[in-house]
Amino acid sequence: MAKAAKIIGIVLAALVLLVVIAAVLVQTQWAREKIEAQLSERLDGRAVEIGSLDVDWGFPLGISVGDVQVANPEWAEHPYMLNLDAMQAEIDVGALLTGNLSLQLLELDNPEVHLARQEDGRSNWAALTGSESDSSEPPIQPETIRIQNGQLTYRDAKLDAQVELDIETTDNGPGQRQLSIEGNGNVQGKPLSLSLTGEPPSQALASGAPYAVSLDAQLGKIQASFKGEAKQLPALDALQGKLTVSAPDSAELMSFDSPAIDVPAFDFNTQLKRDGQRWALQDMDLNTGESHLTGSLVLERGDTPELTAKLQGNRLDLNRWGVMRLLDPAPNGAQSQAKDNEQSLQQSAQDLLQPLRRYRGELDLNLEELLYGDAALSDIVLKANLAEQQLKIERLHAAQGEGAIDASGSLDLTKNSLSGTVDLTVEQLDLGRALAPLGYPRLGTLDGELHTRLAQNSARLSDTHLRYENPTRDLRVEVDATSTDSGLQLTGDAWRNDVPLQFEIDVGALEELFVDQPYPVEGTVKSRESRLTVKGTVTNPLQLEAADLAISLEGPNPANLNPLTGWSLPSLAGYQLNGQLLWENQQLRLQDLRATWGDSDVSGDIRLSLRGRPMLWANLHSDTLETSDLKAPDTPTDPNDGQVFSSEPLGLDALRDRDAIIRYEADQVLAEAIPLNAVDFKAELDEGVLVAEPLTLSIGKGKANGRLRLDVRPQQPTGELHLDITSVNLSPILREADLSKVAQDSAGTIGGQLDVTLEGQSLGEMAANLDGKLELAMSGGKLDMLAVELLGLDAGEAALAALADSDQVDMNCTYLRFDSTAGTAKLEQFFISTADSNITGGGTIKLDSERLNLAFEARAKDFSLLSGNSPVELQGTLSDPQVSVVTGELAARAIASVVGALVAPPLAILPWLEAGLGEGSGIGCRKALNEFEQSGN
Repeated sequence: MAKAAKIIGIVLAALVLLVVIAAVLVQTQWAREKIEAQLSERLDGRAVEIGSLDVDWGFPLGISVGDVQVANPEWAEHPYMLNLDAMQAEIDVGALLTGNLSLQLLELDNPEVHLARQEDGRSNWAALTGSESDSSEPPIQPETIRIQNGQLTYRDAKLDAQVELDIETTDNGPGQRQLSIEGNGNVQGKPLSLSLTGEPPSQALASGAPYAVSLDAQLGKIQASFKGEAKQLPALDALQGKLTVSAPDSAELMSFDSPAIDVPAFDFNTQLKRDGQRWALQDMDLNTGESHLTGSLVLERGDTPELTAKLQGNRLDLNRWGVMRLLDPAPNGAQSQAKDNEQSLQQSAQDLLQPLRRYRGELDLNLEELLYGDAALSDIVLKANLAEQQLKIERLHAAQGEGAIDASGSLDLTKNSLSGTVDLTVEQLDLGRALAPLGYPRLGTLDGELHTRLAQNSARLSDTHLRYENPTRDLRVEVDATSTDSGLQLTGDAWRNDVPLQFEIDVGALEELFVDQPYPVEGTVKSRESRLTVKGTVTNPLQLEAADLAISLEGPNPANLNPLTGWSLPSLAGYQLNGQLLWENQQLRLQDLRATWGDSDVSGDIRLSLRGRPMLWANLHSDTLETSDLKAPDTPTDPNDGQVFSSEPLGLDALRDRDAIIRYEADQVLAEAIPLNAVDFKAELDEGVLVAEPLTLSIGKGKANGRLRLDVRPQQPTGELHLDITSVNLSPILREADLSKVAQDSAGTIGGQLDVTLEGQSLGEMAANLDGKLELAMSGGKLDMLAVELLGLDAGEAALAALADSDQVDMNCTYLRFDSTAGTAKLEQFFISTADSNITGGGTIKLDSERLNLAFEARAKDFSLLSGNSPVELQGTLSDPQVSVVTGELAARAIASVVGALVAPPLAILPWLEAGLGEGSGIGCRKALNEFEQSGN
């Protein structure tokens, strides 16, 4: 309102002065054109038109001007800034003759003023507010002002505001003239209405005279009123009165460069007083809900503004005032810009406090309770003062339940770098409760002391001891921090899940902690017999933005670290690991990995991306893998003792929410139970489907090539496994596995195929639901004569074999085939050809219970005197088979029906075997099949 009045006054003053000059000189067309040219020049060349100019030569001197128009810039919505139907002025001739302009009367008919400002800040009135018009003294002071049907419009694209004002003067009797302004519009989508009444406008222009004014306005739901008086209009350099602001319901304040703040229903009353540069709010009283705040606020403007605030209240709920919205993280663009402006902690604090250099002030705040988010602080006290660029915090105190935080200190703002001291004491402060509204809900409690001294380009800690405890994570840390010549030394103890650890770490200087540059870190962390050594850099340690660390980790068993890390590391033999650990852009890389445990080793690179769905890449190689190292030496006996297929879940659920591509090679595999000598596979896990292909197992001089597919998306994972076993000679493998006697007794060349489908969460469940087939064939090898003759019940040869260690029987060919349906594996065909007999078999294996029900029968090629040719039953379980000889003719016939007829293996087995003929192969399956065919059996 003050700016609009000032602009109108400037235009009218210029117009009156020029008209008076022209009237005195001559009343001609030339005079009107001269006036138009002078006004146009003052308005940056805008068009000015005066329709008529009349002079009434009398006492007083009367001047009438009609149809005055002042053009707007081209960009303005309205074509005219000023449109005036008529203006009458009565001039005191006596004063004019002495060189003074004294207006006895100024009447304006239908004046229209249209003001506008663009989004870039350009306005249509800028040409009128230069240095020549900056004086607070009005250029003219009419004794009487009358305004009829005045209108002012204001369009502000930058503020998103449109306002229209109707301006009138009314005569309510002698001495009762008053100014009336009624307005409406909207600001940022909120409706605006206002009503202002004042004393005669001529009194407002009287120098130093008080001007009574009453203003009622409403913006959205917020209502305001002011009743008082002003002086030195239109500049409003003196103002005094009662200001009331209220909202009957929740409302939203105007927004500028930050989000709009929501406010609750409130009532605010104060005595507003302005005296030149000094603004004061005295006897402030704010009521909102259960909150009641009182106090005063004084601002002394000038070259060094001074702010004095004294506030006290029972509670302040920032949630109700919408302040928490302002604490939302900055947009990506703002974060990127902040990242580009790399600054030290000290420089960041310096920039934050830089504006305070221009101010003086004093703050005295006492608040019983502060609410924000779901958090609350109580007994809040803040006493601070700022003078001569020295900021002193006498006391900062806040309580939280049984905890509290106290701080004090002083900062020197005169230098380019921040200096001073800060002392902080914390007692059982629950950081999770305090910082949960800011996005850190899982923190624990902190207590201790921190003492910081800031100097030019440095920050040092002394006598600092902090204790942190997080029961939800079963974590406790005690740390002592001391500044050294090279940086900061951290020493202390920690406990995680009751497992202790100790650390000694040297890091960079404290003032470099927040710089977006590599921050040096070097030290050791020990937990019982495990030890981690790190050396390298971390960027932005508090946010862990990036890291480049050489690490070395050693210990008796990786599983010992599980309580500390929360991971599921395997139980292995003693280990040592070295590598380069990199972290950046949510991606973890372990490069140049070199690890050993027991007699085994592994090397390669591992990469884990945590952006979105976790993705693991690994390329690993072992020179030697000894399967006995896959369990720690002190690993207890399997709880599934006596069970071949464990019921322990395999943990396949963990594969549902991550992807992986893994390549692994082992040049040499040493295993007693599994005759492997090399492994090579590539596994891909994509959206819950695991495919291992190729899957190559080198066994002897042969190979087992296969493909495994597991779909872990269903509640019960499903899968398929296919293996082709070709030309596997077991003798060399068994000798290397310290089983030389077995290698000599029974090694041959093996081949076969496995095609099965799987379903279940454990090996036990998968076996119980197994469908598919297994075919195995062996050419050559030796079988203990005792076993052969026992199957044939040749008592004489069995007795002889029992007394002779070298009595062995060559096996020409062996073949078996199992077909499994729903976990029941049926032995469809069994065939062994030896020099003395052909052996057949049949029966089933219940894989859910691991129960055996198999039978075998030997058909002798030569008949000894004691041969009974009785069948044999194999019962019991897979882990504890029981062999019994069947006696009695009926039982023997029943077993014979299970065993079935003697059937030779299919010729398709020969390609599985012949490529491996050599050591221990005997006469081979081809020769055995030929003999079988010639004999007609």
